[in-house]
Amino acid sequence: MSNPAPTQRKQNYIDAQVQGALLKRICLHWAIFFAVAAFSVIVLQTLLGDPGLTIFQRLKKETGEFLIIGIVMISMFPAFMLDTIRFSNRFVGPIVRLKSHLRQLSDGQVQNCQFRNDDFWTDMADEFNGAAAFVEAQQKEIAQLRAKLAAKDSKSFVGDN
Repeated sequence: MSNPAPTQRKQNYIDAQVQGALLKRICLHWAIFFAVAAFSVIVLQTLLGDPGLTIFQRLKKETGEFLIIGIVMISMFPAFMLDTIRFSNRFVGPIVRLKSHLRQLSDGQVQNCQFRNDDFWTDMADEFNGAAAFVEAQQKEIAQLRAKLAAKDSKSFVGDN
């Protein structure tokens, strides 16, 4: 079995189905959190604000003050999403790699599976390697038995003539 060393990932977005679902979920949670936080802060500040102003004046003032916080939070959002994608590589990457090795194994190519140091589920690579070693041993045994059978058939064929 060959043992290719894991390399640095060249792309962040490696499994659109899993990582896309994760990003959608985080976007939804973030939007809900942002809306609830904004509403709460604005309403509380409006209710607790200067009693000399009308409620609409206080609401306008607090909305304007929260706008700066909102801009900062929105500007940080892409960095959070990029970090989420990169972090998700630690569990998506091993599954993609394991899937690739399983495909190769089904094609008859036995190859040692190894995950990166900071990946999750490194024990799955060990389990796969054990199964791959078993498959490789079975393939060798089958090849030996076929060779013996072919030799036996050729001897019986020569003996019949």
